[in-house]
Amino acid sequence: SMLRCLCRTLPRGSAAGVRGGRRQMSIMATVAKWLEGPQEVRIERAKKILDSVENHSRTADFKVGCGVPSDKFRHVFALEVLHLWTVKLHLVSNDRVEGAKQFAEVCEQIWSRTEKRLSEEGIHWLMLSKNLKEVQQWTFGSMTAYDKAIVALQDTDDDAAFIGALWRNVYDCDPAANVEHVVTLADYTTRTAEHLQSHDQEELFQGRIQWLPAPEAAIVSKEQIDLGKYMEPVIVPGKESNRIEFKWSAEYPVVR
Repeated sequence: SMLRCLCRTLPRGSAAGVRGGRRQMSIMATVAKWLEGPQEVRIERAKKILDSVENHSRTADFKVGCGVPSDKFRHVFALEVLHLWTVKLHLVSNDRVEGAKQFAEVCEQIWSRTEKRLSEEGIHWLMLSKNLKEVQQWTFGSMTAYDKAIVALQDTDDDAAFIGALWRNVYDCDPAANVEHVVTLADYTTRTAEHLQSHDQEELFQGRIQWLPAPEAAIVSKEQIDLGKYMEPVIVPGKESNRIEFKWSAEYPVVR
């Protein structure tokens, strides 16, 4: 074989044998990498990318500045999907076809790991398939919502659709979610996506992603936010006069 032919060319003997052994390992590693198919390369890259995403999403504190709980699978997984979405933007912007193939492999790794996590959470094996399908549908639904919302943001400079998408998918439509936290997470996410656009491609493939730190505090106060831009105004009857309160709504603002 090619490997055996290469090995026969290596020097033998004491000192030469040591040097030859090192050279042999180097040549074998090079040839092995050359013989790897594109799918094997994508799988290895996907694992490293996912390792980086999971590590950052699980260890960085997104509760203080963004109000996202870190003790529930649902919220932690939502953060992972959000960060993976910023990676997807980077991949498809560099090479749309190859980037899509690479991201598809990342998703395959997600399903494999999620199935294991669900099992560790105590989900019976008979229900794993159903639960995994729901996770897949939610993941693709979230990313589609982010895609639509970011287009609206780029076209009109209006972040209302993106805020709404984050509230529905990361905050799980929590009516008590603080609007300043959601606005802060939106700012962090758009800055992260922009930051990754200038990230070295090979560094990203190796999982050496330089993530921005999680916000340590909300970037604005509730009083500084135009609540009517993100929340639905509701008229509340009063004894002397009616007043308007702003509440989160699953239909407001609508992502079109």
